[in-house]
Amino acid sequence: MKWTTANLKHPNYTAQHEIYVGTHTGSFKQLLPASEKAPHGQRNLSDLKDLDKESRVTALAFGNDARTEILLGRAKNIAEVHSIGEEGFSARNVTFTAAPIVGLARYNDKLIAGIGNGELQSLELDPEEETPPVAISTGTQMDHLRQCAQARNIVATGGKERQNNLKVYDLSADAKQIFTSKNLPNDYLQLEVPVWDSDIGFVDGPSVLATCSRHGYVRLYDTRKQRRPVACFASEEHGMSFATLVARGNYIYTGTTMGALKAFDTRMKNPVHTYKGFTGGVSDLHLDPTGRFLSSASLDRYVRVHDADSTVLLYQCYVKSKATKVLLRPLKEEKPEVDDEQEEEEDEEVDELLPQKLSVKTAPVDDEYEDMFEQMPTVGDSEEESEEQEEPTAKVEKAKQKRKGPNQSQKTKKKKV
Repeated sequence: MKWTTANLKHPNYTAQHEIYVGTHTGSFKQLLPASEKAPHGQRNLSDLKDLDKESRVTALAFGNDARTEILLGRAKNIAEVHSIGEEGFSARNVTFTAAPIVGLARYNDKLIAGIGNGELQSLELDPEEETPPVAISTGTQMDHLRQCAQARNIVATGGKERQNNLKVYDLSADAKQIFTSKNLPNDYLQLEVPVWDSDIGFVDGPSVLATCSRHGYVRLYDTRKQRRPVACFASEEHGMSFATLVARGNYIYTGTTMGALKAFDTRMKNPVHTYKGFTGGVSDLHLDPTGRFLSSASLDRYVRVHDADSTVLLYQCYVKSKATKVLLRPLKEEKPEVDDEQEEEEDEEVDELLPQKLSVKTAPVDDEYEDMFEQMPTVGDSEEESEEQEEPTAKVEKAKQKRKGPNQSQKTKKKKV
């Protein structure tokens, strides 16, 4: 599909999705690309009258595995918990002691927030008595906090400078630090390699993590092997600054501040995919549960959905404000319930039909027709092979002539004359 700034939807984009977008002005919107009448319609989920300069959305994440709870953090010390139910949306506010909130996570009855000053604060959502949040210092600055989807008790933090590098915490053990990364060796001038982990992503499990940096590199860590990265990736373009990241399987998707979206394969060094259509910096990325659809928020005020494999632009919508965070949520599809007895009966019917479908009818064989082809000499064979393949009647005639001898053969010739 050609590059364009208009709202568009690819005809092949038939997946049932809904998109949640947080913007620079503080608005929180819902988009329904699956709608046939208004695929680019927008619904505001926050009251625009209560927004101010510090209402910018800085964190957006799902609070449970069912994706029925959305955690929203702002540039101020207030976080919102939105619940999605059959009756509609409901929201409640939670107040922390510092700002801005750069990441949110939900573990049991606690809400964990990563603060820009390097603190990791934990607060109970339904306390019997109001208590201040418990704070743990992770460093002097934090850029992002990410929760592992496969093990929700694991969170990772990262920021600028060496003392704020990648760290992993276990929430089930009172937020105990279980891993901290180690920087690369000094360069050839014996100078420290600069560190700036702008975003973090878990690669299909709590043990393997990927980080991207504003200094233009992507690193892969394995907490089971070593503290230093096991692989490093960089773009061929100079001056590349990575702002956001999302990982799944062998692929790491990264967005830059210059409006480029690239995919790295952990088995290769250079990027393998480039996604087009951006005119502003990419601020956030999110993958659907299948890993096929890649959603992105950009500072050019557009929200886009690409095909992760073919890089085709499937959906684009103008949201009127600079998009800072995005979530892609699949809609529930009602499937008819099938009893176990019905499934067994269907399997038996399929087994009975398979041999009938696979059976092939063969035509009757003509013995005389087959013998004729077997007795025919093969073209290009030697004289000895051709003699062996001669017809039996010719062989009998030759044997009779030998028995008659030369005199009888001459008599027969004279009679003919």
